Amino acid sequence: MITLEELRHTVEMQHLIWNACLEDDIKDPDILRRIRNPPQQPFNIDDPIKLLSVEIYLGLDDCSQKIYNHFHSALLCCPPHIELLTYAVVKSYIENLTGIFELCHDCCVNSCMAYTGIYSKLDKCSYCGEPCYEERRRRRKRRLVLRKQSMTIPIAPVIQAMRRSTEGSRAAEYRATATRQVLAALQETNGELEKISDYIHGKDYLEAVVHGDIKDKDTCLMFSIDGAQLYASKVSDCWMFIWVLLDYAPDVRYRKTHIMPGGFIPGPTKPKNVDSFLLPSLRHAASLMGQCEKLKIWSEQRGLFESKLYIVFGTADGPGMTYLNGTVGHSGAQGCQLYCPLKGCQKPGGSHYYPACQLPHNYSVPNCTHPDICLHDAILDSQEPSDCDYANLECLLNASTQHKYERIRLETGICKPSLFGGFPADCFLRIPGGFPADIMHLTGPNHHELFFDLWRGTIKCGQNDDKSTWVFAILTGDTWTAHGDAVAKLVSYLPGSFDRPPHNPAEKINSGYKAQEQITHLYEYCIALLYNVLPPAFYRNFCQLVRGIRLMYQHEIRPKDITEAHEMLLTFSEDYEELCCDRHPDHIHFVRQSIHSVNYMPSEMEWIGPYMTYSQWVMEHAIELISRQLDSHVHPYANLAEHGLVRCHTNALHAMMPELNETKSLPRGAIELGGGYALLCAASKDLLAMTGTEAQSLSEYLECEGIEQTDYFCDNMWVWKWVRALLPSKQVARSLWVEEGIPIQKLCMARNVKVRIDGDKIEIGEVQYFFTLKLNTTLTALAIISLYSEPDKDLLEYSYNTLNSCECLETPCLVIVKVTSIMSVVGMLPHPEHNGPHGRDLEGCFFLVEKLGLEILQMAGIHEEVTGVQHRYAAGSVPISLQ
Repeated sequence: MITLEELRHTVEMQHLIWNACLEDDIKDPDILRRIRNPPQQPFNIDDPIKLLSVEIYLGLDDCSQKIYNHFHSALLCCPPHIELLTYAVVKSYIENLTGIFELCHDCCVNSCMAYTGIYSKLDKCSYCGEPCYEERRRRRKRRLVLRKQSMTIPIAPVIQAMRRSTEGSRAAEYRATATRQVLAALQETNGELEKISDYIHGKDYLEAVVHGDIKDKDTCLMFSIDGAQLYASKVSDCWMFIWVLLDYAPDVRYRKTHIMPGGFIPGPTKPKNVDSFLLPSLRHAASLMGQCEKLKIWSEQRGLFESKLYIVFGTADGPGMTYLNGTVGHSGAQGCQLYCPLKGCQKPGGSHYYPACQLPHNYSVPNCTHPDICLHDAILDSQEPSDCDYANLECLLNASTQHKYERIRLETGICKPSLFGGFPADCFLRIPGGFPADIMHLTGPNHHELFFDLWRGTIKCGQNDDKSTWVFAILTGDTWTAHGDAVAKLVSYLPGSFDRPPHNPAEKINSGYKAQEQITHLYEYCIALLYNVLPPAFYRNFCQLVRGIRLMYQHEIRPKDITEAHEMLLTFSEDYEELCCDRHPDHIHFVRQSIHSVNYMPSEMEWIGPYMTYSQWVMEHAIELISRQLDSHVHPYANLAEHGLVRCHTNALHAMMPELNETKSLPRGAIELGGGYALLCAASKDLLAMTGTEAQSLSEYLECEGIEQTDYFCDNMWVWKWVRALLPSKQVARSLWVEEGIPIQKLCMARNVKVRIDGDKIEIGEVQYFFTLKLNTTLTALAIISLYSEPDKDLLEYSYNTLNSCECLETPCLVIVKVTSIMSVVGMLPHPEHNGPHGRDLEGCFFLVEKLGLEILQMAGIHEEVTGVQHRYAAGSVPISLQ
């Protein structure tokens, strides 16, 4: 019997999820009838006025109600005096069409808890004591008025609506089709995949398919939760969670048309009982997992069929994950999110635990003196943490007193059962394996904060420690100022597709440095900027981390890259602790969970697929998408929830009527080249002459292509020049021809590209211009590129293949390639002045910068605009499109 009240309450909520049925949260018989008997025909709108109203409503997606009302008034005044549906009517009409609705739940006025499930009968908060209702006088009578509500958006109608059209049902077949292909490939290759590019390549998912837990008709979902601060100048925390439909291909499911808000927890303060807010959403999903019934879906591909909901992942950042998986978090004795058996160590007199593997000298803190642990021997499989979690949870639930509970919590790292434990075992991947680490927060804010606290010497110094002995604390005084100035000077050399170039960290590091800036700054800039500054041993150790993380950020990764990343990250962790901690008891806090967690990232990737397919980038995208539509600052949390509901309606309607979707077309004058490539205006008005060197390069190109030059080539070659090209990565490559006339401080330099030459050889070069030429009666788009030198091999080896440093050749090496040979736009940034005691002077050379996570941003439809010349804006960002 469970004696502790909070544990008992959580287990009771698990039972509510286990025994869930649709009627638990949905009381309207018409809604229940529609979910159980969905429409079974393709969708269309016959009334032209209603259709026009819906089209205008969808076209004004990011606009306010006021704009729609202006359209309504203008069309009514102008002949033939069309009377659109009012905003309220069209909104209600769309809600009825899609069948998507919201559930509102009473909650504490301070957002401590929601009055759901076992708390539904409470009339005041169990945490702050505030009453649920307050008495107000209305029409000479005193009435009890509700103080605050949270919103949940049930997922069942969303899934039904998304498959209603031919295109939607066909797109939802991706997972089933791709899974069959993967299983067939595994049989042909004796269980080895050539590359891993999605969660369907993960061993855990494939094992669930083979065991029959996941079938072709089932619906796979990812649940994600995160908090957001709505206003920078005041406390305004707000939490939201979303559902990601994993049955769709990666380049579909992460777009804004497929991001489905699942619910909102109002602020401005953090909730104390998150489970009470999540219960309605999770219970609704559990009611359609086959225990009671399955979800009925109609699609043109399959007709009417039953589908079991399967939750593949639950994702959050580090602090948010403790609400999902029930562990103590990063500061606990067993704080590893993947639930490895390593016990943390405390600083003498401290309360936090740190995952140090090497026993400090003269250290005798009770229960922390474990012998040295070799990380190369600490290999986990995905089942071991799950078995351990289950056994330890059973011990925790049997705690009869608060003292025993605290002791077992300390020993096990578990503080409560996870609500996800209420799902049937064949409907969730497993606990804790279904709660993956978040690469965005881990490698962005967590690593950036730690390393710059170390390098700046601002990390807490113990009583028996001396900062003057910290040889790694090199970014102080003038050196820190010089580093900040160097970062600021590089802003114009970064392509616009990088979205957020790092600001001067000496001025901005504590005021709004975003995750993308932190990642670019740490993993791209610092490799070059700290080459002369960090002591060699510390620099090479940092390079090991950078190499491993860059490999982990790949969307498509080969098994040999996973092996290399594993070796790099393990070696980094061991060497980091040896270098920075040096077995000093007052240095234990240098080893944070973000250092420990990277050890298991490659193994976890083998279990559940590439990190980029389930990272919190999609959650950040959703928060940005919905919060930027905020148009009421009187009731911002209710307004945010309302926009989330509208997002679900518009997404569903786009899926039900794909003919209403905006057709993305190239700008006027562009030439489509196929495969995602295109030449973009402007082009020269007249034919322009090539220089002698350029003409010689063209001659060599034609000779390699086996083209008779007498028909195409003469001493005075004239061509049509183009300034820009669109790449499949949705980056826009520009050219020296257009950028050399723009002042450097106003530029986002995008003329440096990675290009494939002679088949497999990859080079970095600067595009001089693009041009077209008719070869064998076919118009061919070409680019003339000035190549950089080969990367410095000694530097590459010294930096574990992370510092690609090249020179601009004194005699330009011009080559001509097809535009379709260009792979991506990259940054070639000038090395700063030699301002440190180490290494060689690299001033005059350029280092390569590539955008980490570019693929996931492409899949989410986040890319730079293709109109105009890219200029750097005052805020340090460039126009970015969200699709």
